[in-house]
Amino acid sequence: MSQSTHVFISYSHEDEAWCDALAKHLGSLQDPFGVSVWVDRHRIRAGRAWLPEIENALNAADLAILLISKDFLDSDFIRNTELPKLLARRQKGLPVIPILVMPCGWKTIGWLQSHEVRPRGDRSLAEFGGVNSVAVNRQFGDLMDEIAVILRECASSAAVVETVTANGTAKTASKDPHAETAAALLSDVLLQEVRECDRATFAAQIVERLGTFCGLSGEALLNAVCLFVEYQLLRSDEPSSPQALQATLDGLDDSETARRLAAELKRGAKTGDFASSLIDVNSLFFMLAREREALWECYFENRERLGQDALATLARIRVKLGFVAPQFLVAGLLSHFEDDWRPVLNAYQHSIPNPKIRSGTFESLQASQWNCWLVWGPSIPICRCAQWQGKFAYQYGYGDENNSLPLVELESDTVGRPLTLDPLVAGLGPQGRSAKLMQITGRLRWGPQFLGQERADDEELDQSRELDIVEELDRDDVEDDRQPRKYPMAEAQVSLWCGDGPGHAHHSDGLVLQLEQVDRDVDEPRVYFSAYLWMMFLVTVATPDPADPTVGPQLLRHKHYPPWPEKPAQRVRVRDARLWEELLPVFVHANIADPAALHFQRRTLVENALQMLRQLWERRDECFDPEDVAKGIRFHLVCSSDYSGCDCEVRYPSGEPLPGLLKARLAAETDRDFSAAVIVSDSTENPASRPWGLAGYYSSCHLPELVADYFNYIDEVQQQKARR
Repeated sequence: MSQSTHVFISYSHEDEAWCDALAKHLGSLQDPFGVSVWVDRHRIRAGRAWLPEIENALNAADLAILLISKDFLDSDFIRNTELPKLLARRQKGLPVIPILVMPCGWKTIGWLQSHEVRPRGDRSLAEFGGVNSVAVNRQFGDLMDEIAVILRECASSAAVVETVTANGTAKTASKDPHAETAAALLSDVLLQEVRECDRATFAAQIVERLGTFCGLSGEALLNAVCLFVEYQLLRSDEPSSPQALQATLDGLDDSETARRLAAELKRGAKTGDFASSLIDVNSLFFMLAREREALWECYFENRERLGQDALATLARIRVKLGFVAPQFLVAGLLSHFEDDWRPVLNAYQHSIPNPKIRSGTFESLQASQWNCWLVWGPSIPICRCAQWQGKFAYQYGYGDENNSLPLVELESDTVGRPLTLDPLVAGLGPQGRSAKLMQITGRLRWGPQFLGQERADDEELDQSRELDIVEELDRDDVEDDRQPRKYPMAEAQVSLWCGDGPGHAHHSDGLVLQLEQVDRDVDEPRVYFSAYLWMMFLVTVATPDPADPTVGPQLLRHKHYPPWPEKPAQRVRVRDARLWEELLPVFVHANIADPAALHFQRRTLVENALQMLRQLWERRDECFDPEDVAKGIRFHLVCSSDYSGCDCEVRYPSGEPLPGLLKARLAAETDRDFSAAVIVSDSTENPASRPWGLAGYYSSCHLPELVADYFNYIDEVQQQKARR
C-alpha cells in the first residue's frame, strides 16, 4: 500500500449530499492510512475536458466506493466510463464497496450480484433516516471500521510479499514444472485476498518454503503443496489470509498450531505417500466446510485440470464427532436464495388471492406452512423404489440437519446396501431414534466431479439399473441426453451434485464426504441432533379426477394433474401446474437422536396435524370454494419424514411410524365424519393399487423435484416483479 491511500467515490450528482457525508467520515481514516478522497464535482459542467483527470484518479485508486441509487444506475457516464474501469481493476484486486443510498432495483443488475452491498440487510441508508441522522451516522461509522480492516489487510498483504527477497524482486521456487503448477494452484485457491500482481511472488515463496522444509521437488512437492492447501481449508481460522498463511509457514519448525501439519509433511516426504496423511477436525468441520465450499470447488477444479484421477482430498479427514442419519436433506429456501428473504416474501404474496375474488384463508395457511417448512430445508426418507437405485448418501452432521454433509460409502454388497453404514443405521428404528453419534474417517470430494464424471467402462452400470414395481411411475429413467455417471447415483439425490436432473438441479452443496472407515459409534441416548419431523397432506375433493380416474382424487378448483413428462425438457409442464398449492405440511423440530424426546415429539406432531386439519374441516365453508365443499373435502397423507408415499417400503423404517400413529389417533376420534375425511394409506396398499398421481407427483421420492419446481416459480415471480 502506498503512503497515501486514494479513495475514489463514484456517485450521481443527485446524491451529492450522501457523497459529502461519506467524504467527511472517510476523513477519520486520514491519520492511520493517509486517506485522500477523490470526488468529481465537475463532470456535468466541464464534460469531456475532465476525462483525463477522472481516468488518472481511477487508475490511482486504492479503494473504490459506489453510491448506489436509481440515478446512479441510470447514469450513462457511470455505466460507460467509470464502471468498466473499476470492475476491470476489481478483477486485479481493487477493493470495491457498493453502498446503497436510496432504494432501487439493484438486485437485477448483473455486476452487482457478485458484490457485498452495504448496509447489511439490503436496506438503503435513506431507509435508516436523513443524511445527518444518528442512525445513518452509525451506519457510516460501522462502514469506516470495515474499510479500516480492508486497508490494514491490503497493507499487511503487501508487507508479506515484500519479505520474499531483500531487493523486492520476485524469486521463482524452481524451473520444475510441478513447482510452477503448485504455485498456480496456491494462487487460484488461497491467494485471492492478495493483489493479483503479487500472487505469483507469494505463491512462489510458499512453494519454495515447503520444498526446503520437506526436501522435495517434482510431483512429491506438488502433493506436499496440496496437503498444505487442505490443511489450511480444514484447520485455519482464516485459510486465505496472507498473514495466516505466513504464520503457518513460519510455524512449521516450532509452532504448536502447525506441528501436526509439519509432522504429516515430514512423514509424507519420507514415505512418498501423502495419501496416508491424517488431519483431525472437530465439530466445526461441518460449518466450515459449508462456508468454504467455493474454495473447495476451486481446489478440486485445479486438481482436475492437473489430470489427477483421485478427485478427493489427499489427506484422510477424521471427524471426531458427528451424527449419521439415514435421510436426505432437500435444499432450503434460504440456502437456495443465499439468505435473501425478498424472493420468498414476494412469492408468498403472489400465492394469496385477491380478497375480492376469494377469501384466501386456505391459501394463506398453505403458503405459510409450505414456506416455513422449506425455509431451512426438510429431510426425506431413503426409500427402496427405483428413485433410490444406485449410490445414495446419508446425512452426517452435528447439532442440526442443516449443519451436515452428504456421506457416501462406495463399497456395497450384492444388493446395493452400503457395507459399513447400513448395519449401523439399520437398527436405529427399533432403538426409537433416527440418528447415531459416530467418529468417522473419510475424504472430501466434489460431488459433481466424481458422481457426474463420464467413464465409458461404467456405462453398463448406468444402463443395468433395474426398475422395481413402480417402473410405470418412474419415467425419469427413460433414455435422454444425460451422460453415464462414474458412480450412478440414486435419481432422488442426483441433482444435488450432478446438475443433470430433469432440467432443474437443486442449488445445494457440492461437497461430499466419502467414508473410509467408522472409527467408533456411540450408543449414548442422551445426545442432541435436531431435524424436522413432518407429515404432508394433499387437500382434494372426494371424487376422482374426471380427466383420468386412475390418477387420483380431483384437485381443488378443477385443477388437473399434468401428463407425466416423457423427457426432462418437458418438466416445465409439471412446474406450470403448481402442484404444491394444495400441499399442507405439518411439522415440529425434534431431537431425532434421543429416543425419549423423539417418542414425545412424534405424538406432538400427530396432535398438531389433527388440530390443524380439524380447524380446516370445521371452517371448510370459509376456506374452500362451495363447489369443492359440496363434493367433499379430503386430506390425504401423501408422505412423511418416515413414509415415502410411493408405498414401497422405506429402507430404514421408524420404530413408531407416523402413519400408524395417525391412524390410531383417528380411530379414537369422536367426529367420525372428520375422521373419514383424513385418508391414510392402508398397510395392504401397494404401488399397483396406489393412484399414480399421488405416488408419482407427491411421494417423498419425487419431492426434491417438486421443491425445485417451486424454486423456479419463485425465480419467475421475482423476475416479473423486477420488470414492472
